[in-house]
Amino acid sequence: MAAASVQGEGKQSRAASRESHVSSSSSSSSPESSLSWCLAHLFKPRPGADHGKTDSGGGREPDKRSRTSQWRALVAIRMQHIKGDAGISRFRTQGGLPPLLDLLKEPECSRKTLDLALSILANCCTDLKTRIEVRKLDGINTIVGILKRNVAQETIQNRAARSLGNLAMDPQSCALIHSSGGIPLLLLCVSLSSAPSSPTAAPPKEPCPKLECAQSAARALGYLSDSPSNRLSLLTQGTLSALAPLIAPEYPEGLRRVVLKTLHELTRGCGIECAREVSRSGVIAQLGVMALGEAGKPFEELALKTLANMCSQGCLRPLVGSLGVIQKFTEEVKKDPLKSGVFLKALCLCCKEAVNRAKVKESGGLEVLTSFLSAHQNHPLSWLIILACVDFVFDESAMEQLQELGLVPLLIARLVQLTRGEEQCAEKMDVSTTSNMSPTELLPTAGFDSFDFPAPESCKKEEAGSSSFQSLTSWLVSEGLISSEGDLLDSSGVDGEWGNVPIPPSSSPQTSAPSKFSSPHRRRQRAQSSASATKVTSDTPPSAPRPMAYHHPYHPEPWTTESPILLLLSCFSHATDPSLALVSSGIMSGLLYYLTQHQDPSSRCFRMLCRLSCNPNCLQALVRTGSVGLIYHHLCQREGGLEGQERQTSRVKNKVKQLGVALLTNLRVQCESGFGSGVLAHVMMSGSDSDKMNCALSLPFISSNKSLLKKLLLDSGGLLLALQPLGCDDENDLDEGNPAEFGKLLSDLFNSPHAGQTPQPQHTRLSNFDLLLLLDDGTQVPANREAVAGVEGTERVGSEYFRALLRGGFGEAQGNAGEPIRIKDVSTGMLLPVLHYLHGCRLTKDRESTREGDEGASGRQCQIFDSLVLEGLRSRSQSAEDFQKTPLGCCNQS
Repeated sequence: MAAASVQGEGKQSRAASRESHVSSSSSSSSPESSLSWCLAHLFKPRPGADHGKTDSGGGREPDKRSRTSQWRALVAIRMQHIKGDAGISRFRTQGGLPPLLDLLKEPECSRKTLDLALSILANCCTDLKTRIEVRKLDGINTIVGILKRNVAQETIQNRAARSLGNLAMDPQSCALIHSSGGIPLLLLCVSLSSAPSSPTAAPPKEPCPKLECAQSAARALGYLSDSPSNRLSLLTQGTLSALAPLIAPEYPEGLRRVVLKTLHELTRGCGIECAREVSRSGVIAQLGVMALGEAGKPFEELALKTLANMCSQGCLRPLVGSLGVIQKFTEEVKKDPLKSGVFLKALCLCCKEAVNRAKVKESGGLEVLTSFLSAHQNHPLSWLIILACVDFVFDESAMEQLQELGLVPLLIARLVQLTRGEEQCAEKMDVSTTSNMSPTELLPTAGFDSFDFPAPESCKKEEAGSSSFQSLTSWLVSEGLISSEGDLLDSSGVDGEWGNVPIPPSSSPQTSAPSKFSSPHRRRQRAQSSASATKVTSDTPPSAPRPMAYHHPYHPEPWTTESPILLLLSCFSHATDPSLALVSSGIMSGLLYYLTQHQDPSSRCFRMLCRLSCNPNCLQALVRTGSVGLIYHHLCQREGGLEGQERQTSRVKNKVKQLGVALLTNLRVQCESGFGSGVLAHVMMSGSDSDKMNCALSLPFISSNKSLLKKLLLDSGGLLLALQPLGCDDENDLDEGNPAEFGKLLSDLFNSPHAGQTPQPQHTRLSNFDLLLLLDDGTQVPANREAVAGVEGTERVGSEYFRALLRGGFGEAQGNAGEPIRIKDVSTGMLLPVLHYLHGCRLTKDRESTREGDEGASGRQCQIFDSLVLEGLRSRSQSAEDFQKTPLGCCNQS
């Protein structure tokens, strides 16, 4: 053994000599310049071991000389060989860590040597690979053991705390430090340093060993706050209370900054235990002073972020708001929205208490929230903004402001996105835009710990496929906050019926539903006048229960993903005149899309549309924007099998169809009153061409007043406007008010093929006229029964009127086939364009393109029909002559 040791020592000496010779050209010829020599003298042999050098006489080298070489090696390693990442890597790869850790484990190691060795280890642990090897060599337990043995030695504690802090940069090391009992020792470093030497003496402002040790320990505790479970462990051991005194102004600036960073880490995802510690420590007042800039700029941002973290707890939010920092939150979000996620979340959470909501409004917070939602609709925190807006539903002035800021279109866009199933994709976290926030900080919370609505007795899944709840539950299990999914209890609720549809009793707008955004006196007046209103009850089966759904205090129905949106829209619909915000083709199309495409649309949307249809102030907007036709097309005509309707059951489809019928009934009651007739006449007489066309297309669904229809459709040219878009079929021009959209709509209403499609066979039977129509003036017009009434036994039909007349139970269907059928109150000029259309004739959209196009496209156009509509009615008699001279189905002749 001795010979082997001597031989090994000789090899190391020769290697050291070679390296010393190589390095002599640099500037030093001392043996310390060789890393190999330093490693060879790093570990001091134990007394009695056979590892010492021998002198020329065969005796053992004095232990003092060995200690001197060891000290020289440690100094050289510290000052020369671990400079930069390359030096640390070379020290590790040449085997420097095992002897260094062996040295630290020696009980007889002097304080001076231990201090220097810990300094080397702390520097080396800034390297990732070094941290991994130290863990493998059980270095964490070694350092914790040193802390236990040297409680009163501030410099050694400082070096050991710094080593643990560097190691704690890895999650694996954090877990080992927590499990090895290192937290109480670090807290001991902090508590001994935070206590003045005498009750009246203030802590020194200049650096001292105690304060340096506290700074290293505070830094380590900050890294050890890397997960919710670790933060909870630190909080329960009194970490926050131990650190809080060290941010006082009398302490050195470096220590205060480190402690403040650690407090910021500890308060991430602030929970109940964190709130308790904050209250006990009294730190929140000092943070308020620092956040307002009174303690200097270096502390302002960190203190403000720490207070923002505390806003996660309802019991702390009023106190935070009283510090005057809500204005600062708003300013920070304005500066850089994408990098101010923690402030944006705090601003949203501060909307949950009335005392803070007022401060949010005063600071311009509503503008900030809506602007952010408009610019970053797919941001992870955009959903939290919608929930914040829900907190203002009882604040009339705030709701009016949100409406003016354009919240309604943003809500509709999100509702359509949810219906399309794009929400999961939209809510994926973007780490670059969330300001280094933890997963819990990004979870959309319902504010269960708020003062406004306390935690429900149980939390549960909405549905089996609720991805948000499943991700939250799995995270809680992984962090050890719950043992299983069963810890989150279930509750259930039953969706209410949309039920009764109120109809306004008179034509006056003053009989509209009570408004949330009006004075109490006017509200009482309207409530009294509407109490006598009649109601139309729809026999709709009750909605099936949605399993395990949470009930929001503001929302009596199950709280689903789209519920916040519908709740806000419903509040807007209670205004005296909600037409400006809610009645437009874009808004109505979004609501109808939700109703027809969602698997189980909420009854709140049903009630909201019924409320709009009963409000006389909305009648003109519904007619002018073409919403009436959209309602009929999307809700009443549901046999078309639109994409997405397969998601809905027969019960839901019937419920939606009954809603469409109820809405048109409500509108018909209004339009047949004096007020409604005046509204229709006003739109037709003074509206734009688009308004007039939409009104003409709406009239068949909402009015049966023949004199009014004659006046508006014939005398005012409404029929001409309704016929104009029949030939338009450009799907690229479906903007608001574009006639092309309503041309498609009118074509769909008649269930006839669009222009550009192959006509049905019955439309081409030009010579098979098996029907005579007799007009009031004695004119007889031939027609084809299948062309106008559809093939018997099929659902496809050219005209619902002729199908009912010729296929139903009327006398005309039962009479002699050769007898003319009387058509009353219709002139030849009115009937013939319809018959030409039913027999396959179409308008020419573009004469030049048709002339240059293929023969098939041009062969399906009716020149007489085209001339009538595009060039205007020259005279009804002349038009009748032209149509009578042109056979039905003329555009199908080759």
